[in-house]
Amino acid sequence: MMEPGVVLASLDSDRLRLDGVIADFCRAVVAEPLCYFSEADLQGMLYARMVSAFPAQVETSCNRGPDSKGCYRTGVVHREYGAGGSRRIDIALFSEKDVAAISGPNLKLGSTYMKPRFAIELGTEKTVDTAAHIASDLEKLSQATERGYLIHFYRDASKADSGTPTRAKTEQRLEDAFRLPVVNARSHDKVRSLCFLLRIARSSRTIHGKCELFHPESGAWRKVNLGRVREAVLETLR
Repeated sequence: MMEPGVVLASLDSDRLRLDGVIADFCRAVVAEPLCYFSEADLQGMLYARMVSAFPAQVETSCNRGPDSKGCYRTGVVHREYGAGGSRRIDIALFSEKDVAAISGPNLKLGSTYMKPRFAIELGTEKTVDTAAHIASDLEKLSQATERGYLIHFYRDASKADSGTPTRAKTEQRLEDAFRLPVVNARSHDKVRSLCFLLRIARSSRTIHGKCELFHPESGAWRKVNLGRVREAVLETLR
């Protein structure tokens, strides 16, 4: 039996490992913002990274058959896992202990869904109502026993340059559609937010502020050097 200090160290290690996976994922998306068509692409990219970083298969308590001594296995990472009320969590990472206790094919503990150790909700600029989307995401993320991650990317595809009427209108649209809903969101203690505004199509040769990241502690949007996205994410997740 592991000592309490060893258990806590293991828990911290898992969280730090996931933070690193998420930071690398965010860096990859910011570097190549055309990597996704929809939220499903982002889910697939992050899911693959998480499966590689955590145990892929754990033996459950679901027997393979009436005469079998063996049990089925499943991963600790799952997509679109049940959150109750016909809702789904984008990506969930479960404890090996809970996975080992699964007794049926629906991956539940008895008749209830497992509570994820870590839960992740993703969003894109294709969201119709950012405020409603974030509110729903935060409620689901609060179910995580250790930490939830809200990760939203908003791509600004306008080519208008600074100082033009079109750019002014675009900035107001970005403020109303994304910046303000992110700032006004009522987060939870367990949740860490990573919300990016990416300017990908400006016509000028150099684009100051191509990437902006919201910092919940200061309540401000900050410009991030493209070469420091990973570091900025890890600082935000502390």
